[in-house]
Amino acid sequence: MTPELAAASCALDAAIHAWDIAVATGQPSPLTAELAGQLRLAAEATAESLRGFAYAPALTGQAADGPAATLLRYLGRNPNWTPEFPRP
Repeated sequence: MTPELAAASCALDAAIHAWDIAVATGQPSPLTAELAGQLRLAAEATAESLRGFAYAPALTGQAADGPAATLLRYLGRNPNWTPEFPRP
């Protein structure tokens, strides 16, 4: 793994888990279209070896998905997910 890919993989991990925490706590998504686009190559290079651990199986994309939703679905996350019991 190149140093650039290693750094991008760390950024991917931080960004996706920041999204996890944000949506679970009712906060706005920190994952912008620009950031998602920059992280896509790292996801494609590393996700398969982490499926079942950090990432679930990829979800089918939707026609209206932008870069952030596409990345989230690729990593097994539903970009429309909300907590079952939203916090007040």
